[in-house]
Amino acid sequence: MEAQVWTSDDLGSNSSSGYSVDEQVVEGACWEEASKDTIKKTTKPCPHCQIPVEKNGEGCMHMKCPQPQCKFEWCWTCGLEWNCNCMGDDWFD
Repeated sequence: MEAQVWTSDDLGSNSSSGYSVDEQVVEGACWEEASKDTIKKTTKPCPHCQIPVEKNGEGCMHMKCPQPQCKFEWCWTCGLEWNCNCMGDDWFD
């Protein structure tokens, strides 16, 4: 779904509604929404601390949370703590 962007031209410079539109705020909000969509599509939350983690490329499914306080090791495919089964079943997709 694409966000609709309103500009001051849409409202008129002397809008009778009394509202004004800050173009920089509109632009920032659109970029922020696009960033959130990208993060949602390309990451999975760490099962331990929930921060978004991005898998780099096609390789191994063994993930290690980049959060210094966490460092939880888990399987990208099943989401469980990395274990012997993951090594056999989900090492590569």
